[in-house]
Amino acid sequence: MDEVNKTTQALVLAAGKGNRLKDYTKQKIIHNINGVPLLGIILQGLKEAGIQSVVVVIGYEGNNIQQEFGNNYFGLDINYVVAQNWEKGNLHSFLAAKDTLKDNFILCMGDHIFDSKIVKDLINFNHKRSIVLAIDRVGYSSDDTKVLEQDGILLNIGTGITPSNGVNTGFFLCSPKMFSYAQTVAKQGKAELDDCIRVAAQNKDTQVLDVSGHYWVDVDNKEDLERAKMVLAKKFGKTEQNKK
Repeated sequence: MDEVNKTTQALVLAAGKGNRLKDYTKQKIIHNINGVPLLGIILQGLKEAGIQSVVVVIGYEGNNIQQEFGNNYFGLDINYVVAQNWEKGNLHSFLAAKDTLKDNFILCMGDHIFDSKIVKDLINFNHKRSIVLAIDRVGYSSDDTKVLEQDGILLNIGTGITPSNGVNTGFFLCSPKMFSYAQTVAKQGKAELDDCIRVAAQNKDTQVLDVSGHYWVDVDNKEDLERAKMVLAKKFGKTEQNKK
């Protein structure tokens, strides 16, 4: 891609409740990790990668998120979209933003901390299909969503698929066409993004980018939270990051 056409916008899904951490925090997205709210860590990483504007999809206690981050965080232009059906699954949270993004965008989750190099590599990826999924072949657990790819093309995705040769990190480079796939599977009663990606893969419209070796943590439970603290402490060499 030419420099002038590189993606500078991102969509962050931050509508969920985070039930598996309810014993440790009232709202996972704004829970402090080493002195910075979880979503703040994601936004900082996007800024480091070259993102300029972000659409944040909110649902559960969305007002708390807007008050915490406002419309400018670390120099990012931030807009909010309310997902009315966020409890039905992340596919519905994604679809809530379908009228806000008209060009290519980075898609990520509001509870995945990450090495900004992952997003930089996605931005710079010379893609030929509508969706590029960042995958990891090394640093993952048995609970992660599996993927099967061949020659850089995604063939299948799902938690229990066999065979598999990597996992979904939760980071994507997307064209607006992904919303069309999402609408198609929503009409079929599906509720998860994996269902959308699977249909795109069946249409041979999804590539993969191997980001093995770069850190990322899906913060779902107490063990993930502790791992995130260690990863960030190692990155910054201290227990507290810079705040906005």
